[in-house]
Order: sequence, then structure tokens, then C-alpha cells
Amino acid sequence: MVTGTMVVSGLAVGMAFGYALQRGRFCLNTGFRDVLLTRDATVLRAYVLAVLIQMVGVHLLAELGVITLRMAPFFWLAAIAGGFVFGVGMVLAGGCATGTWYRIGEGMVGSWLAAVGFAIAGVATRSGLLKPLQDTLRAPLVSFDGLPALPTLLAVNRWLVIGLLVVAGLIWLARSPRTAYQHGWTWPRTGITLGLIGTAAWAAAFPAGWEYGLSATQPTNSLLEVMVLGDLEAVTWGTFMILGLPVGSALAATQHGEFAWRAPKSMGGGALMGFGATLSGGCTVGHALTGVGVLGLTSLVATGTIVLGAWATVYLLFMRG
Repeated sequence: MVTGTMVVSGLAVGMAFGYALQRGRFCLNTGFRDVLLTRDATVLRAYVLAVLIQMVGVHLLAELGVITLRMAPFFWLAAIAGGFVFGVGMVLAGGCATGTWYRIGEGMVGSWLAAVGFAIAGVATRSGLLKPLQDTLRAPLVSFDGLPALPTLLAVNRWLVIGLLVVAGLIWLARSPRTAYQHGWTWPRTGITLGLIGTAAWAAAFPAGWEYGLSATQPTNSLLEVMVLGDLEAVTWGTFMILGLPVGSALAATQHGEFAWRAPKSMGGGALMGFGATLSGGCTVGHALTGVGVLGLTSLVATGTIVLGAWATVYLLFMRG
């Protein structure tokens, strides 16, 4: 059931998220691609900082009883296959899930096509023609006595793992060369802002019945189901969050004179992203930004294969020969 809390908090977080994405030029297609293609880790640094902040913030919220941590079961084969396909798709589409949504707010017509392809393939994978394939690839499942997360696998206290990762990450960031985006925010400002928004999303969404943080896959799929099938049961906090995202981006782009209608890109890349994200249970938001932040095993594996898929496609399209 749609509630006022769901609408207001979902739109507010989505708009803040979209504004920060646009100002920081934050797209993990760029972040993962440029490490290989141009040896530029600027966006990757913002991503690492955002994950570290969210890692501490979300686990602290759980420790205080504000939220209860939820994460996908460890369906490792689906995570590997879906992550790789998503990585290929985001390079072909010219943007990851969030990159696609925030560029809609900038006036990029091709991002609309990528989002449509993402949604159609996602719904087909979740409940349509491709569902048998999803069920088959998700069947190999590793069960855990507790959360399917890295600390459970290592059988150590989660704060020990978090502490080691935070120290290692901060040392790497501190040794990074001082670089800035060509336009917009610097990577530290982007990473800090996204980390705080990602943490706040958990706290804002939980009272509205959404037991997760930022995500793009399920919200995009639910939006299509509502628009095409009229299925109001598909409406969640995430639906309003994803609607708010391009609004926030449009506000940022208009405010800084960067809104412009631009030519289309690939719908096929969006479809590959939709299939891969739904199969693996998340995208560069649900897995790489949110799921890695809570050390979920499925998210760690899927994020790794997203990077591999992106790098393989970058090599074949731009570097071979």
C-alpha cells in the first residue's frame, strides 16, 4: 500500500541521489572503464570512499537497532553470469544503471531508450520468458548460518573486517594523486555525499517497508509493471526513489546550465543490463554501491564480474589492435 512516508522519503532520497550523481559525474561505467582505458581512477576513488562511508554507517544503524540488515542469498552462478552480462551491457549502453537514470535528467534521449531496454529485459527475467533461465542459474545456492556476508564466510566479527577494509581503503585514497573532475564536484566531495545519501537511504526506506538501501534494478522493473500492467502492488519505496533520481539530476543540470537534448545511444546495452542485473539480483547500485557496503557475498561476486564484463568489452571495442 502506498503511504505518505513512502512517497515523500522516496522522492526526497531519489532527488538528492540524482543531484549528487549529476554534479559528481558519477557513473560506474566510467569508473570501471577508465581504470583500464585511460588509467584514470578518479571516479573509482569516489566510489571507494562512498562504499567505506556506507559500510560504517549502515552497520552502525544495524548495531543500534534502527534497521535490520537484509541481503540476497548467495546464488553464486547467477551472480557471476549476471554480473558479467551487466558489465558488457553498461559499456554498450554508455552508462551503468544510475548513469542511465541521471543522464535522463540531463536530456539524453538515448538514456531513455537504455532505461526502457533495462526495464523490459528485467521484467522478462524476473517474471517472463527468461524466468526459467533465471531460476536455473539461481538454483546453485550456498547456505549460511547467518547473513550471506563476508564476515560470516570468514567466521570473524564484522567490525574487524570493516576496520581492516576502511584502513586499507583510506590509505589507498590518501596516496592518490590530487585530481578533479573536468566539471562539477571533486571526487572526495562526491564520495562523501554519496556515502551519506546511501546510509540515509537505509534509515529512510526501512519505515516505508523497503528493507534495503539504494537500488535501481527492482525499482526500474516495478515502474514498468505499474505503467504497463497497472499493478499497484508493485509500487515500493524504491519506485518513488527512482522517479526522484532524474528529477534531482535535471535540477542540478538546469541550475548549472548543463541541460541539453542529446542524441540516442544503445537500447540493446540497456537490455543486457536489465537481464544481467535481474539475474544477479542487482546492478552497480544494488550490488556495487549498496551490497558491497554491507559485505554481501553475492554483491561482492557480482561486482567483480561486472568489472570483468566491462573490461572485456572495453578491450574488444577500444583497445584491441
